[in-house]
Amino acid sequence: MLKPYSFILYLLALVSFFFVGISFAGIVGAAKNQGLAGGAILLGYGMVSALIGLIISIFISYKSPRPLIIRLNVVLAICSLGFYAYYHLKYIENQKIKDQEEQKTEQPKQQTIPIGLPVSLVSVYDKTVQPIETKGLGMFSPNVSETTTLYFYNYQLPEKSVYQNAVTDSITFKKTAYGEFDIAAAPSYLVPEHLKLDYGILYFKAISVTNDFVEIEVNKLTHQTAFVHKSSGELKYWPAFLLTVNSVEFIHPETQNIYVKPLNHAGIVKQSYNFMQPLKINQDWMYVLLLNDDFETVGKGWIKWNDNGNLLITYSFLS
Repeated sequence: MLKPYSFILYLLALVSFFFVGISFAGIVGAAKNQGLAGGAILLGYGMVSALIGLIISIFISYKSPRPLIIRLNVVLAICSLGFYAYYHLKYIENQKIKDQEEQKTEQPKQQTIPIGLPVSLVSVYDKTVQPIETKGLGMFSPNVSETTTLYFYNYQLPEKSVYQNAVTDSITFKKTAYGEFDIAAAPSYLVPEHLKLDYGILYFKAISVTNDFVEIEVNKLTHQTAFVHKSSGELKYWPAFLLTVNSVEFIHPETQNIYVKPLNHAGIVKQSYNFMQPLKINQDWMYVLLLNDDFETVGKGWIKWNDNGNLLITYSFLS
């Protein structure tokens, strides 16, 4: 058991059985759709399998003659090299796929730089009423704290775990002297849908969603997108998001109406008002309170907020 060829057997058994373990985990889909835990699950399978391999190799070394152990060493060495070659080629193939996807991106990736706010954002952040050019799924609000980092993934492989998708950029946050949060560092291309962190407002438009990731629009001017992990924030689909805003407005008030019922042929509400406050959403219709300048209720009714995937309203967080 203490001979050099026995130690070689132990080492080769550890390596070979480790590969066997992670291969088995991949075959049975043990780490599929497990998010951040996927990598740990693969590692766990590999380590348990390696331990089993070590125990078996110790038993073989104790019971078997030297020629048999040497032959086993040759077999295990070939297996280890085969596993290594397979996973190395698989890694190269995944990298080629990612490189091809990056070449399709409209803007080249830029390094994260410390900022107060990107210059490109200054002209858009003081607007609280927001029209929507493309609807998407809703809004994504990231978790914000001094210890939080929002990672961007440029290419998402649905069948892979989160650890197999490369981070391309990130956003970090800091606390101001007034106890509010601000962006500490971010990519220079960053233009979220809404940013007013002194009021706790940071939203990205959500474009698509998978089991682990949300595709968000990281620049609303160029429509550049990136993937973020679901656990890094909260995804609100349009109905849930619109019920959190302070007021809504018609995009075309000259042709849009408030109805007494959620029907196109229902009676029209003629009451004058200054603000519409959303209270309830039923498919394409929104129930609103009509408020005056003193925010007193002067009426109520139904408006159509969505038509064939197009938003018919704008909204405001602060008025």
